[in-house]
Amino acid sequence: MKGPDVSLKHLQRALTMELTTINTYMYQERKLDDWGIDRLAARMREEVEEEREHANSFLTRLLFLDGKADMQTLGDIDSPDSVRKIFQTQLEMEREAQSYYAKAADECREAGDLGTFELFMRILKDEEEHIDFVEEQFDLLEMLGDQLYLARQVSSVSHESDEDEVL
Repeated sequence: MKGPDVSLKHLQRALTMELTTINTYMYQERKLDDWGIDRLAARMREEVEEEREHANSFLTRLLFLDGKADMQTLGDIDSPDSVRKIFQTQLEMEREAQSYYAKAADECREAGDLGTFELFMRILKDEEEHIDFVEEQFDLLEMLGDQLYLARQVSSVSHESDEDEVL
């Protein structure tokens, strides 16, 4: 079934955004692990999986609508030098996705493609939840200070009762 051109365009851009996010978050997760910040790295592995699900959903819908998927084009991937930089990059990426997916949803609905509209709305909710998580981490960094925050993200330093909980 051939989908509206506007839907195909938005699905491709969303796929590119999600693939870039997967690679960015995977790199960030590896950096966190390399720095010994293992609890936060584990949380980032969960985010990578969620972003993979998003990419898979966009790809599936794109192919269903007889679109041609570009899986090779990616945006730039930053090399973070701090946890704050990781969170800043994530916040920028998630806000960009939030803005774009809201616009894409509206345009797909206007084109009569309710399936793609619903997909964008579902993933938009996940993006908003991740924005909330990142904003909460910035609040915690401010309240606790960088050193205490980071100490709580290292399992060998944090309290055993907190081992499964990321602030």
